[in-house]
Amino acid sequence: MSKDKKVPQPSIEQPLDEFSSAEGARADAAEASGASRAKDSASKAWAAAGDAARAAASSEDLQNAVGFIKGLGATVWKYAGSHPYTVFYGFVGLVLAVLILTIGLWDTIVIAVFVCVGAMIGQIRDGDNGIVNFFSRLIGGRH
Repeated sequence: MSKDKKVPQPSIEQPLDEFSSAEGARADAAEASGASRAKDSASKAWAAAGDAARAAASSEDLQNAVGFIKGLGATVWKYAGSHPYTVFYGFVGLVLAVLILTIGLWDTIVIAVFVCVGAMIGQIRDGDNGIVNFFSRLIGGRH
């Protein structure tokens, strides 16, 4: 093979006859009608979903479930109102359990110490020494 031989380059030619332009117009029309059919089917699907949601919302089962949840919520708030410390310390226990299981025991202890120190500083600045008095009674004993 010689180095003087040229490799043919591909070329893109646009068809100029009427048949090709008619085919292109038909293809464009088919694409446009396909897009409008897709829009129509999508709007029909949304309408069907809306009808199903309205039917489900008006069903007796849903109304009973909503009534149950409302009644359960009212019962829980009534219990929380009459037992605030039980609910509060139960929530604190839940938070501590989640912290211990996710970040570990020692990291949780460090966070708890920093929270207690921050609360002590805040109470001292507020003029309420409740936490400081608690620890002084705990360490020093009751006199």
